[in-house]
Amino acid sequence: MLLFITERYGGRRRRDKAGLVSTAMAKTTECPLCGSTLADNKRVKSILYPGKPDSMMEINGCPYCFPVNSDIKRICPVCKKEVPKDGYVIARVFLKPNKKHVHVLGCTGCYKRKTP
Repeated sequence: MLLFITERYGGRRRRDKAGLVSTAMAKTTECPLCGSTLADNKRVKSILYPGKPDSMMEINGCPYCFPVNSDIKRICPVCKKEVPKDGYVIARVFLKPNKKHVHVLGCTGCYKRKTP
């Protein structure tokens, strides 16, 4: 009876449509450029430039859209245009304890860096 209450009213156990119980939900990640769903072993190619209080990042794409091919288009999340072949997306990264936040500023076509 206790198992039934845990499955039905909370806890980490969930039943799928086939009636199977899983203890963990599968976490999926999407590429911010092409929107492809990435498996656990696939990662987005990016370069992080550490800084204080926040860092800058160049995001190139996932294994499906980088290196650039003609099948999958890389779309900038800001201007909604195709990212140039030799371009990338620029983002600001906020590193906090137990949390990482990435804010996309634009691509090399639409975002112009401020020069000091």
